Amino acid sequence: MTEWLKKVTVNHPWLVIGSAAFLIGIMGWYGAGLFSEIKTSDQFTASGTDSMRAKQVIEDKFGTTPSADIVLFELKDSTLGLAEGDAYQAEVIKILHPLTGKVNKIEGYFTQPSSAFISIDKTMTYAVVEGKGTEREIYQTLLDFKNNADQSKLAVTIGGTSVVSQQMNETVSRDLTRTELITLPILLILLAVFFGSVVAALVPLGIGVVTIIGAFAIARVVNHFVLVDHYAVNVITILGIGLAIDYALLSVNRFREELRAHGSVPRAVRLVIDTSGRTVFFSAVTVIACMLSLLVFPMEFLHSIAIGGSSAVLVAMLFTVLVLPSVLMVLGERINAWHLPFIKKHTGVSRFWNTVANLTTKHPIVSALSALVIIVVACVPIGQFKLAGGMDYRYVASGTSGRDVAQKMQNDFSIQSPGITAVLVLPNSMTARQQANASCEITEKIQQLPHVKEVISPTRLQPGLTCDMFIAMQQQGALPAPLAALYDQNAKNDALRFSVVLDVDSSTAEAEDALLAMREIKPRSGEWLVGGTAAYSYDTNQAYLQAIPAALLVIGVSMFVLLSLLLASVTIPIQAIVINGISLAISFAVLVAIFQLGWIDALTKWGTVDGIVMTPLVLIAAIAFGLAMDYSVFLYSRMFEVYQKTNNPTEAVKQGIIKTGPIISAAAVMVFVVIIAFASSSVILMRMIGIGLGVAVLVDAFFVRLLLVPSVMTLLGRASWYAPKWLKWLQVRHE
Repeated sequence: MTEWLKKVTVNHPWLVIGSAAFLIGIMGWYGAGLFSEIKTSDQFTASGTDSMRAKQVIEDKFGTTPSADIVLFELKDSTLGLAEGDAYQAEVIKILHPLTGKVNKIEGYFTQPSSAFISIDKTMTYAVVEGKGTEREIYQTLLDFKNNADQSKLAVTIGGTSVVSQQMNETVSRDLTRTELITLPILLILLAVFFGSVVAALVPLGIGVVTIIGAFAIARVVNHFVLVDHYAVNVITILGIGLAIDYALLSVNRFREELRAHGSVPRAVRLVIDTSGRTVFFSAVTVIACMLSLLVFPMEFLHSIAIGGSSAVLVAMLFTVLVLPSVLMVLGERINAWHLPFIKKHTGVSRFWNTVANLTTKHPIVSALSALVIIVVACVPIGQFKLAGGMDYRYVASGTSGRDVAQKMQNDFSIQSPGITAVLVLPNSMTARQQANASCEITEKIQQLPHVKEVISPTRLQPGLTCDMFIAMQQQGALPAPLAALYDQNAKNDALRFSVVLDVDSSTAEAEDALLAMREIKPRSGEWLVGGTAAYSYDTNQAYLQAIPAALLVIGVSMFVLLSLLLASVTIPIQAIVINGISLAISFAVLVAIFQLGWIDALTKWGTVDGIVMTPLVLIAAIAFGLAMDYSVFLYSRMFEVYQKTNNPTEAVKQGIIKTGPIISAAAVMVFVVIIAFASSSVILMRMIGIGLGVAVLVDAFFVRLLLVPSVMTLLGRASWYAPKWLKWLQVRHE
């Protein structure tokens, strides 16, 4: 394969470049439609859980779940009185009237007189809307309604599922555009400074741009099978630009190095394919393996990121390995054109990296102990880590009506929606009286549980209204209209729905206790399923915790096998896996310090949360570990080249640092610039991911690679390169 690639690259470079340009044109045209197709579903919740089963059953039986899109009303004219009063509700009905024919259903205090619809200070109320069509169509309907609504007496704000989803899409699209406008010029300047040449700088940047184009096209194809949402698009951009520049940086630097050494462009291109081409291939495979480990988690959101991120890495690798050598062949000596006069020309020797290599290899014990002290101190905040039950309004894009509604629902209402929603699936043979009895029985059991404030059920029992009285009135057709309407809304021939309002937030430990107690309820007959916000949070955390061992196994085994084949060593893969976990630990500690403990919030205004959800931690772990293995492959591959030639483990460590130190540090800075730009996002989840990844990348490049790895490998000596005889037959040849 490599011989064929070298022949085509050297003899027909323009054919390769032309074919690639045509392909990118097609992919660019197709990928441009990605943003119009991405949407949000239950991406943060685990599939196959009791809560998702309950949600599906409720949707099948009742047409919608209690939580949908929301129209929030806030008092402007005090003459209307309190939100539960007739005048206030009459104004609400009047404002909502133009919307009634454009949606499937509208529910509020006027259909279900529950205190859950009324704010604590009784100045606000809300209506739950079940829309028609796609999320985009529902959002546009609500937006048009809001813009045309008479708000002289009540202020109208829209929020909820479709609104948040579409506003998040708009925010992400805007953030991506801003990020690219900021990062691309900065990257060009950094690359020009590193190479000392504008032409050499443009090559990695160009590979980064075409990678994003190709990755978006693949993501759009994937979106037809696995939902690709706005978070996946961010990850695709981070990995695409970051790794494409990493790989191109390594290849261009190696080309210039070989060109200085041999003076022959064809020979330099062939050596690039043999050396950095192989390194890039194995690096990409390790990153893809880390990304695909996300598939073991039962969350559609992570599946889209796994596939989308892997697509970006694959495209970056293919363009670097297959197309970049042809570009270098055409450029030849012109790779150094447009030299920056204030940058000293490269000589192939770096005094700084030579000093670093000598210090760490001559004093490995001092270096290792110093690294250990730094690790212990940096990880102190982890001791105060708190796992959050779920996401609240702080995870919604700031500056949007969706966030405003979510914040007011959480802070100004007793609860923004029922914390727990359950369904009892009944045998079809049940009579109406038996159904009412079953409803009464379950309602009474729920009311006795801790932290239950209100139960909205088919048989809504109140002081002075017993179950027997309810059934008697129902049999006689004498139920008051509100109770009759409530029964019709929550009872079908074969199912009963129960919505439980808690007196605590859905993400708290108390809500978890109430949830587990509800799941212990045993009905006389039928299938009992408990879902809702509290259940989603609990089930999702449990799903994460149960899947983590499998994800670690996938990463560990794949990294061990790949590095063993590449380096003909069983020691280095184990060492790399353990050491790479250190940058993750420090990254997590920084997240706890910034977002949970709020150490620098007064300065940055990045926002704080009560606890950190699992989603950013899992994402950061997969991506950061992949990037760490990326740099590991860069470093260890060069060390192995030297070790094969000299059989001197210390010299291999020194030369590995000297030759790859500038590349790894420059690559890390480039990736950091891309990643940290996402930390400016108005979405706190992306902010967490950006900062967490940024810290992990810098720690890995400037601490792990410069201090920890050299000292450990020097102490181990030849033991670092130990391998059983059978492995030497399987290793990838470096000749």
